[in-house]
Amino acid sequence: MPANMPARPDSPTAPSPELEHDAIGLVKQRLRRRYPDVAPERVGAAVDGAYHRFDHSRVRTFVPILVEHEAREELAGPA
Repeated sequence: MPANMPARPDSPTAPSPELEHDAIGLVKQRLRRRYPDVAPERVGAAVDGAYHRFDHSRVRTFVPILVEHEAREELAGPA
């Protein structure tokens, strides 16, 4: 697809914002279960911080997966 051509709404690079938001919510739930000894606020902050690093990404398909990976690395590291 040419750079100046917008992505189709049904394109894998353009999931709906609602679906992406729901996926990020599921990431938070999974990480809260995975790290029960970590304060839920810290889990949320790790996910939100990772999510915001992708604010300007054009391809959105794998953003929730990448966010989960980054947040998991942060939460597994030293406090």
